[in-house]
Amino acid sequence: MQISRIHHTAVSVADMDRSLEFYIDLLGLDLVFDSAITPNPSLDAVVGMGDAGGRVCWLMAGDTMLELWQWDNPVGRPLPHDYRPADHGVTHFALVCDDVEELHRRIVDAGLTANTAPTDLRMHLTTYVRGPDDEIIEILEDRVTDDWLAKLREDAQRRRAAH
Repeated sequence: MQISRIHHTAVSVADMDRSLEFYIDLLGLDLVFDSAITPNPSLDAVVGMGDAGGRVCWLMAGDTMLELWQWDNPVGRPLPHDYRPADHGVTHFALVCDDVEELHRRIVDAGLTANTAPTDLRMHLTTYVRGPDDEIIEILEDRVTDDWLAKLREDAQRRRAAH
């Protein structure tokens, strides 16, 4: 079991289209994936929220991914107007490993909390755990291939252009 890289950082957003304009049109990130996510028991268990759903977009900056979530359910709370860099705001970051079952066991054995045992979400075998400061960390075995990413990117860009 070895962490090989940070997979992505996720940010909860209030208005996906406004955020895409900022991250894509202003900052130049590349849209890879844009999808409505309907509630399902596996996702609910992994993220620790019931009836969770909304819209998710994956953006790439080189080989680094930013994941944007607009949650339709549950609706997120806005950050306070005096939000500072020291305040909490990033929803989670993901670590890719070669044995999520083993890493999950080690985390739980260390007395830390996991929402679920590793769960198959097709693209990943994944679970969310809580770090020592209660930060949310996703650990996963990544199943997305370069070919799959290329197809997702093409589909997402075509849908956005038609929008």
